[in-house]
Amino acid sequence: MNKNRIVVLTGNNNFFGQTRKPWVSMNFKKIHNILCENGFTVEKYTFNEIAGLDDRINNSLIFYTFSQKLNRRIYINDIIRYIDNGSNFLIPSYDLLKCHENKGYQELYKKKIGLNTISAHYFSSIDELRHHDIKFPIVLKTIDGSNGKGVFLAKNKNELIEIVNNLEKQNTFTLLDLFRRKYFRRKKSYKEYSDYSNKKDYEQYKDYILKEKNFILQEFIPDLKFDYRVLVLYDKYYVTKRHIKKNDFRASGAKRFDFNFKADTDLLNYARDIYNKFDTPFLSMDICIHQDNFYLFEFQALHFGINVFVKSNGYYILDNDNWQFIEKSLNLETEIANGLIKYIKAF
Repeated sequence: MNKNRIVVLTGNNNFFGQTRKPWVSMNFKKIHNILCENGFTVEKYTFNEIAGLDDRINNSLIFYTFSQKLNRRIYINDIIRYIDNGSNFLIPSYDLLKCHENKGYQELYKKKIGLNTISAHYFSSIDELRHHDIKFPIVLKTIDGSNGKGVFLAKNKNELIEIVNNLEKQNTFTLLDLFRRKYFRRKKSYKEYSDYSNKKDYEQYKDYILKEKNFILQEFIPDLKFDYRVLVLYDKYYVTKRHIKKNDFRASGAKRFDFNFKADTDLLNYARDIYNKFDTPFLSMDICIHQDNFYLFEFQALHFGINVFVKSNGYYILDNDNWQFIEKSLNLETEIANGLIKYIKAF
């Protein structure tokens, strides 16, 4: 593999998310130019162009963008899986792509890399709750969503069931169809299927047709007043404190950011320990502290919110085992390109 050659995959029209909003691209030309200035040969394709190639790309470093638009997320996932053939080195890895906007797989990935953090379980149906001893209160999160959307606190079993039922609200046509099948279907039989019965078929069909919602149940951390958003761009650590609104439990979506504080050394060390468990040049983390212990809530490896970058007065860097704060404003595209270069040169 030639480490001086990088294959970059963008969305249509050179989209490489994100900056101000998920639909606003970074300046890919600037990233491209910095890579070239540092001796890299850059080959750029759109995901659609990769799908149209007669031969798969092999033995290459591949750096690619994400998208928060559902159909494009699925498309990108398919293309990246297609070229994840064992010879290419994906930046980020396919596992981290699976984690993007997928809190369920994030919890599985934490277990996969041996990351001990707050307890959480991944579900695809309310029926699966019967097999778990749930301690209340509990936080329910849909697997996608941001800014506090899809996050609920259930204080008891009845509240949890109500939350899930609201998420899985059925349309009128489905309910009428089930009613008809249960009460107005003529009795049927099939010689090929001797165990068939209308009642059994109805129960199986009901399980198949009812809308369900994937979600996680996460241990509730009481009395939180804030959490931290830490963005790592290879060796630079950007930190903001996110305050929680009164009578709420969610820091995400509150938009109460605090940049005027000195990050605790223990927080920075914890963030660095977490980052080192991930093989990626960039990582955005939501971290809380409870009873003198730090816990990782969620993370993203690319296509993350950048408020912590653009609004911070500077960043932290580890220098001879000491954390130093560098008061400096930098350009996002420059830092993405430079972080990628440092990451590649380090392996």
